Amino acid sequence: MALFKGAPFKAVSLALVISSLAIMPAKAGINPAGPIPSQDGYDVITIIGTRKVSEIPGSVTMISAEDLAKENYTDINRVLRVVPGINLQEEDGYGLRPNIGLRGSGTDRSSKVQIMEDGVPMAPAPFAAPAAYYFPIVGRMSGVEITKSAGAVKYGPVTTAGTVQFFSTPIPDAPSGKARIMLSDQDRALGHFWVGGRWQTQAPFDVGFLLETFQDRAEGFKTIDIGETGFELADYVAKLGFYSKASAPREQSLVLKIQRSDETANETYIGLTQADFATNPFMRYRASQKDQLRAKHETYQALYNTELGAQSSFTLLAYRTEFSRNWEKLDRFDNSALSGSSACNSLGEILNTPALCAQELEVLVGADGYVSPDDVLGIRQNKRDYFAQGVQMALAHEIDTGSVRHELIFSARIHEDGVDRFQEQDQYRIDNGVLVKTTDNPPGSQSNRLSEAVARSAYVEDIMTFGAWQVTAGLRYGRIETNQRRWNTPDRTLPVDSRRDNAHDILLPSLGAVYDFGNGFTMLGNVTKGFSPPGPSSRASDGTDPEQSVVYELGGRYDGNGLALEAISFLTDYSNLLAECTNSSGGSECVIGDTENAGKAQVYGLELIAKKDFQLDNGLTLPFSLVYSYTKTELQSTVSNSIFGTVMAGDEIPYVPEHQLTLAGGLTGERWGFDLSANYTSETRDAPGQGVIPDSQRIAGRTIVDGALYYDLKDNLRLHLKADNIFDETYLAARRPYGLRPGKPREVFVGVSFEF
Repeated sequence: MALFKGAPFKAVSLALVISSLAIMPAKAGINPAGPIPSQDGYDVITIIGTRKVSEIPGSVTMISAEDLAKENYTDINRVLRVVPGINLQEEDGYGLRPNIGLRGSGTDRSSKVQIMEDGVPMAPAPFAAPAAYYFPIVGRMSGVEITKSAGAVKYGPVTTAGTVQFFSTPIPDAPSGKARIMLSDQDRALGHFWVGGRWQTQAPFDVGFLLETFQDRAEGFKTIDIGETGFELADYVAKLGFYSKASAPREQSLVLKIQRSDETANETYIGLTQADFATNPFMRYRASQKDQLRAKHETYQALYNTELGAQSSFTLLAYRTEFSRNWEKLDRFDNSALSGSSACNSLGEILNTPALCAQELEVLVGADGYVSPDDVLGIRQNKRDYFAQGVQMALAHEIDTGSVRHELIFSARIHEDGVDRFQEQDQYRIDNGVLVKTTDNPPGSQSNRLSEAVARSAYVEDIMTFGAWQVTAGLRYGRIETNQRRWNTPDRTLPVDSRRDNAHDILLPSLGAVYDFGNGFTMLGNVTKGFSPPGPSSRASDGTDPEQSVVYELGGRYDGNGLALEAISFLTDYSNLLAECTNSSGGSECVIGDTENAGKAQVYGLELIAKKDFQLDNGLTLPFSLVYSYTKTELQSTVSNSIFGTVMAGDEIPYVPEHQLTLAGGLTGERWGFDLSANYTSETRDAPGQGVIPDSQRIAGRTIVDGALYYDLKDNLRLHLKADNIFDETYLAARRPYGLRPGKPREVFVGVSFEF
């Protein structure tokens, strides 16, 4: 199935780059605080582009560089709290592996949300393994675009929920740079540095470059007396740009980008019992002492943009991403030499019913003087290598037909990705708190699979403007082919034990409209076909269908007199919802990667945004914003599967709070400013259900307040003081995968930033 692999693909991309150098242009400089760096061609392949939000017939939010700088967030969970309709399930407290959903789509590993950076899909293998175990580092970004429903058709193939797209630091107009260093009371240090610029040359083209790094390390807020917590992260980006001269007959640009990140995180999937969480929510059991993730990610990207005439432009994007990781972690439990109870042979069962599973819990605690039986603990080497690569072209053209103005966009993409799982599971006992290996199994003996996918897609959009109307019609076609091979032994020369092949053809229409009443008032509405493909582990012969839905939106906006208001209602009507088995969701009774039908469902709600900057005396400004989401979910089929268990009609989807509210405000002077934000999330449930949430499944509501203060010593030198979770709220973030997990306690930062 390989269409282009590794080095040959890079060579082809390089040849494409070199052949384009003779026709490169000079573009206007990128404004980091602007909506989208359109001069790099993103206006063609992104939703907002050069359009105003008021012109878009659906829900879309743009978080600018200025917004990101207000509180210097490095945690994507905190950044996205200002987005209505967002669903977040925290995991590590730092946002390194977020679980993001939109409008009840499901949060697990953000697999139902398209994650992108600079137009490139960022899930390690978006089709073969969509669970996003890699996530872009928001601390180095210059903007974030969050798109739901109608706009998501442009990105595809996951169109029910939406897309979270990041924009990296652009190459600046002139030689410049920035340095930011922050230290916290949790033994944490982070730094963000970049330098770059553009220069005129004697060559037929001008040149620009950017060098950037983001470094972050922390000792961790959890405690374990044998082993370590915390993480170390290093992220590097290099860009090289070629631009045609101002005198060139047509404007063109080519931007090359290379990114690499390395991460080591002493993180575990093991949480706590209810009683231990109440006593010390930040402790870790000794059985998790060896748990550690080691990961490396690389991106290679070339973006070419040219004007074909006064009314036409062309964009070509080539990319390849590579991701490898090994998460060594406690994963399985064998209680045959303990109670032998079938109700206590998984980690989740032990932590959920500790009184019933007292012997098994002793193993996890690993107290001094205790020695467990051999082979009771299964520690898995979750080794996986991913790749994704593709080429996308987009052609934009404007034309008038009578009184109607058409903005036409045609785009096509060919994409390939895959994941190679070659895992083993070794067995251990715990001896006076120390893990001792008792069985050493060969590599590939636990999970030995190769999954691949090829996706071909085309998209056409017509933005029609006539009178007070702007109508946007879009249509996406795609064909997705997946295959998976499974071996029973580490020796892949033996016959394949199991092979699964799937193919899906999709046609996804979208129709939206905006009506301008004048004086800043507009109304919008749209209807969109939603789709999410099943993974390669599924088999059509077993009756597993793609996830399909129809999404409706209706709302209005006002923008005038310094006040911005937005109200959008939505309904997502699923004809089939998919459930996926993953480690991160606590899957122990299902095969990791498998997907199963979960039946019909509906998600509906209302999203509100209000923003205003109040101008006070003495040059002071008081910015204020309110973001509210009401979301209601209902599973409408009674089904039984190995992932959700038995689901009854009327059950709610887990980890989707009914109410969310974020209030933000501050005060800004000539050389100083401060910002406060308060986020309220109502209670939610850990498993599908209805009515009163049982205590054993309840995630209590919470209010988290963050704040940031800055003072400019000079025009280019700024001091920072910020605090996450100011009131040190202790809260339960999740009961997944195994046991109760806390959110991050108060963390106070001091720092300095310098620009030149």
